[in-house]
Amino acid sequence: MIAQHYCTDLITRADEDFALSVRYALAADRARLLSLFAFLVELRRIPSLVSEPPLGEIRLQWWREALDEIVSGKSPRAHPVVEALATSGAVSKVAHAHMEEMIDARARLLYERDFPALDDLKAFLRGAEAPIVGLAAGDDHSFAREASLALGEAYALARFAPGLGPPLSDSAAVEGRRLYLDHANALRGLPPLVTGRLAFLALTRGHAARRDGRPWPVAKRLSLFRAVLTGRF
Repeated sequence: MIAQHYCTDLITRADEDFALSVRYALAADRARLLSLFAFLVELRRIPSLVSEPPLGEIRLQWWREALDEIVSGKSPRAHPVVEALATSGAVSKVAHAHMEEMIDARARLLYERDFPALDDLKAFLRGAEAPIVGLAAGDDHSFAREASLALGEAYALARFAPGLGPPLSDSAAVEGRRLYLDHANALRGLPPLVTGRLAFLALTRGHAARRDGRPWPVAKRLSLFRAVLTGRF
């Protein structure tokens, strides 16, 4: 319970989209989602916490080893997010592989934080952020991996381009919207179980419309409510 409270507090402070989205998940599913979202938040924080790339690599390796230990059945490390991942069953063999991809991709920001071209930014987000969609959907639902990656990439482009690559914000918003519209059919007819897991995707077009990254708290909440209520993302 302490681990879950830690994850909830971390997400509340660090990621409004995830904090709002997880409220629409079924109660039995929230612990797993909270642990996955908190894991991603922890990875995002690493570049800003270290002064040199090798120190960041050590932290990333720590997470690799922590996941390996969970999958092998060892007692989880004494870290609330690791404990939450272990106790919620979030780290299946399939999930483990995708989480490793996210760790590997995140290393890029330890060495280079500028993105000279849109393709460069897209490649980073496809590895570092997009897999969270498939992880959230879960192994118990046959949500096509290519569609989940495309939707995750679209969401990440729309949301993070203003911060990661300000000169690319306009083109990233256009590309994010295009990707989203091209693959939105994959979200139609999803059962409520999965819809609640992926509610944050309903914010893609709203982020794309705000290319300066300005806050939109009221409209964001209305977008989520409407999407979950109607099943139209």
